[in-house]
Amino acid sequence: MSQLSTTDTTVDRLVRRLPAGPARPEFCLIDLDDLLNNRATTGTADLDQGRLNAWGNSFPAEELPQPGTQIDVAGIPFVWANAHAHGDNVRCEGQLIDLPPGQYDWIYLLAASERRSEDTLWAYYDDGHADPLPVGISDFLDGTPAFGELSAFRTTRMHYPHHVQHGLPTTVWLTRVGLPRRGNAHAIRFPRLVAMHIFALTLLTGSDGQSMNGTAK
Repeated sequence: MSQLSTTDTTVDRLVRRLPAGPARPEFCLIDLDDLLNNRATTGTADLDQGRLNAWGNSFPAEELPQPGTQIDVAGIPFVWANAHAHGDNVRCEGQLIDLPPGQYDWIYLLAASERRSEDTLWAYYDDGHADPLPVGISDFLDGTPAFGELSAFRTTRMHYPHHVQHGLPTTVWLTRVGLPRRGNAHAIRFPRLVAMHIFALTLLTGSDGQSMNGTAK
């Protein structure tokens, strides 16, 4: 069982709660801004700042959402992270993410991987349980959904440190992780796998079988 560190400090990460409606579950949009530790998007003026992989590749920022905006991907709302000079995503290094305590059905992620990656995400509950949850994220360059994800954003080109490669598309994926335990979750811990990059996180409850219903772009 993965343990919570006694040095972890609780942070209020709720950006926005979208209440459930007659045909809509409740969504909780989570703030990751203080955890941004990697540059995976660049413009043509700062190509050499990309750190998506060991070769310094990056997504073209102009083909992705504006920082801090609320977006909808296949019926799932997200807040795109507020990028800064040193980070626009969370490179997974075992970060603890405090949640508004609640009974959640799904964790939705906008994510990319340097290669096809699989690891474990941990969910922590008020009753002391900690559940290991498998998560897979497909390669940002290959474009094949190895884990059944949807393409959230598909760009027309890829950035290298010193040039733009047109006609070489890249993908940010929409993936989800189920929370089968019927208890109040209060935190999750990202995997310790730096090949995984998280751009946005949303929680869903009261799904009644809610499914991802299409490709955004």
